[in-house]
Amino acid sequence: MRKKLEIVLVFGLMVGITLLFVFGPKEKISLSEKRTLATLPALTWDTYISGDFSKGINLYINDHFPFRAEAVRLTEAFRYNLGFRLQNQEKIVVVGNPKMVQVSEDSNLDSAVQKAYLEGFEEFDASSVLILNGKIYTTNSGDPAISPYFAKMLNVYADSLRGKARVFSAVAPLSSAFIPLPNYERYALRNEKTLQAIQTNLNPEVYFADVMGEMNQHYNEYLWYGSDHHWTGLGAYYGYVAFCKAAGITPVPLSSMEKKERKGFLGTLYELTRDQSVRDNPDRVETYIPPGIETKAVYYNAYDFKYPQLSKVFCNAPNYSAFICGDTPLMKITTNVKNGKKIVVVKNSMGNAFVVYLISHYEQIYVVDFRYSKHNLLKIMKEAQVNDLVFAVGMYATVSRGTVGMMRNLAYQKDQDYDQVLKQEEAQRILESINGVQDTVVVQNQN
Repeated sequence: MRKKLEIVLVFGLMVGITLLFVFGPKEKISLSEKRTLATLPALTWDTYISGDFSKGINLYINDHFPFRAEAVRLTEAFRYNLGFRLQNQEKIVVVGNPKMVQVSEDSNLDSAVQKAYLEGFEEFDASSVLILNGKIYTTNSGDPAISPYFAKMLNVYADSLRGKARVFSAVAPLSSAFIPLPNYERYALRNEKTLQAIQTNLNPEVYFADVMGEMNQHYNEYLWYGSDHHWTGLGAYYGYVAFCKAAGITPVPLSSMEKKERKGFLGTLYELTRDQSVRDNPDRVETYIPPGIETKAVYYNAYDFKYPQLSKVFCNAPNYSAFICGDTPLMKITTNVKNGKKIVVVKNSMGNAFVVYLISHYEQIYVVDFRYSKHNLLKIMKEAQVNDLVFAVGMYATVSRGTVGMMRNLAYQKDQDYDQVLKQEEAQRILESINGVQDTVVVQNQN
């Protein structure tokens, strides 16, 4: 009787899992792994003979097995709890360095390649990270030999805009500058030297915002996420204060802003390491909203001002996208601050949390992501009669001639029609498809 019961239970479990797999909801993306999940492959004679169909089925089953995400987390927790754990955990984790696209200073790579390069460079360009008491720090620490190229690029903009607009440097340091252990002070020192090299090489016409100096005054506060490579809303606030001091603006006191908080955020560095101690100490996303400011935000495609899409300055997102809803090529923010002042912010993702504080001081804010935008920066400033130009980027962007070249090239972009670009891209895809078929025919004939 007992044996029969066991057989029934096992059979019922197998049927239940099968029904869940077949009829259960299927996700298209994995938020934890930040990738698209496998789709059910098409069964054709070619895919069957080549074996692609069976491989696709295996991938589909692996990605959509019932309770897969829970099983992965349970495995991580089990491994973490094996053996003894010290109270103060300190370890270097090797995360690998994905293949990088080499971008020269004068490169004219297409936007897709540039995007792939910069996303990899900014977020994952590290052979290792430091995990300390459930918090991850980058082990990158800048490069004072390369950062002067960034300063010289700003000098060129200042020369072009002399008498028309002010130019500012507002570079955020890396989290490695804030590791709370004496034996890692060399990282903080290298961060400082990298920023000093920028300041030293700036012409007097360029204003330097001492972002790291301001952040150092609040060293023990919640400046960096423990699971992500970005600074927090509070860290970005002190970057904004540094900018205000350089610009002669009175910053809005933090105490007068409305604070909103979302808990449970696990970011990019956690996904690289999948470390259980980090998972046990999730981040919180804090946004500080200036009082009495009304905003309207729209974003545009990479090439022109066609097809504007509505956006927001503060988004209801449980992650870093809470700030200006993430990255777009060009965003325009209009406020009810009727003072005629306008600013362009050139940024990578680090600038997103910085931008939100400027709404108290400018009537219009143009946010240009140098990784994606094909707009001519000087043309925008001339036509909109912009007063200030600030480069609010993470230090990653200042220590590569490729990224510095992209910011410089914003001044020389040529106008392109978005619809024509789409037609050209579609024609190129068709041509590549035809060439692929021809190559296949040639190979088959050779056999």
